[in-house]
Amino acid sequence: MDFIQIGNFTAGSLLGLLLGAFLGHALAIRRSKKQTTHVAAIEFKKIIFPALDKLEQNENQFEIIQNSFKEHYEAALNFSSYLSGKELSGFKEALANYKNWQNTMYGRSTSEVFYNTNDPEYLNAQKIKPTVLIKELLKYANT
Repeated sequence: MDFIQIGNFTAGSLLGLLLGAFLGHALAIRRSKKQTTHVAAIEFKKIIFPALDKLEQNENQFEIIQNSFKEHYEAALNFSSYLSGKELSGFKEALANYKNWQNTMYGRSTSEVFYNTNDPEYLNAQKIKPTVLIKELLKYANT
């Protein structure tokens, strides 16, 4: 057993040490990124869920959206900084749909509300439930 001696340091030992260190470091970085994304998703959900709960209980949709949309939008922008790739592009698309719906439904002037009720974009927006749009955003916060 001459090949197993205390004090022998071979190239294989060095390679194993370097490979183990690199793999451990890469896994630690990946875990850290997942952890920060998870924490950001929890914060995003804390802001979104109260309004979603009220909407699902059929409370006044206009009041809920008007009072919480700005907060939802800012929380979504903060959360989007933790996403990348396809998740980020899908989340941005869902957020744009939510913002466009809100502008169409509640960003109208008084004259548009009373006199322009046959606008096809407005009529289509009326068919969409805000809970569907909000749940689409929350789909990206499942970590």
